[in-house]
Amino acid sequence: MRSYILFFAAVLALPVIAAPPVDDNQPARLAVIKQRIDNLQKELNQVKDARDQLLKELQSNEKNIAELHQRIDKIKRDMQSRNNKLRKLKQQQQQLEASRRSMQRRVEEEIAAAYQLGRQEKLKLLLNQQDPQHIARQLRYYEYFLKARYRIIDDYLDTLENLTTVSAGIEQERDALAEEQEQLQLRQQQLSGAQKNRQGTLDKFTVMLASKSDELGQLQADRNRLQKLVDEVSQAITSLTRNAEQIAFASRRGRMPWPSSGRRGNAYGQRRANGLTWMGVTIRADEGMPVKAIHPGQVVFADYLRGQGMLLILDHGDGYMSLYGHNQSLTRTLGEWVAEDEIIARVGNSGGNSESALYFEIRHRGKPQDPARWCRS
Repeated sequence: MRSYILFFAAVLALPVIAAPPVDDNQPARLAVIKQRIDNLQKELNQVKDARDQLLKELQSNEKNIAELHQRIDKIKRDMQSRNNKLRKLKQQQQQLEASRRSMQRRVEEEIAAAYQLGRQEKLKLLLNQQDPQHIARQLRYYEYFLKARYRIIDDYLDTLENLTTVSAGIEQERDALAEEQEQLQLRQQQLSGAQKNRQGTLDKFTVMLASKSDELGQLQADRNRLQKLVDEVSQAITSLTRNAEQIAFASRRGRMPWPSSGRRGNAYGQRRANGLTWMGVTIRADEGMPVKAIHPGQVVFADYLRGQGMLLILDHGDGYMSLYGHNQSLTRTLGEWVAEDEIIARVGNSGGNSESALYFEIRHRGKPQDPARWCRS
């Protein structure tokens, strides 16, 4: 009985994972969703005045920065993998070198023994023995030692060959690492330039929003833009296949993790200085910190949205969505299924923010919910 209890306890302790349902038409449905979102993006990104032009430049700057961060992260992962491989190759080289030294002594001993006996070992054995049975026994011993000697030499040659192969592999990995290091430096230089361009555009935009009324108008436009996107996504995803085995979002109220560690900069519904109220929560966190899914779900938006920067939206079924904005970069794309606590983005300041932070919302049928009521306090 105790073993059954332990088994079920272990099963309950496993992480909640969103297994993608089998649906041959799912890619086509996702393509339709992407097309609808692309059409909406074109409408939202229309350049009507100088402010829109600056926002378009900012979007270009920040998408470029996000792409560079993704490339830099990939290079770093590749370099880490190569360093691990190089370390293992060096360990293998040390082991082979130790074997080579040991075998070399054995080979030298066998060569010396063979030299002392001379080339006519078998003939001398026959001439020096009279008893046929004894001669036969001695010949078998002789063949055994001869084969053993050949094995020692063959093993030594194999070790030398393996050592040569490993040494060549080490040189190859070192060359590849040096090339990746150059690529990393190049991307970092490009990133520095892109960040300067972004700051220049942001400074111009800040000057343009000189009055509080201009700032309020821009924030309201950003909110309307996000609402249009959420409404469009909500309508578009109704055709998607749901995972019937997934634990319902509503059943985990108050027990889900926050998407990122950090101090909450505001409370849901709190009034802002410009008169608007917060529809989500801003989590102050260092740039590059991981952003994790609060519940299993499917990515239904992963792109740039004016006012939100690099934005990712997860559909959790039953009309529930979670939104993650102002990211530095996104690690998941449209249509992917993610598990709870899986990294989906990196904290950033995209969308025109001056400081790095994650903007986080939970919505049900398009309407904002208080994240504090859903995530663990």
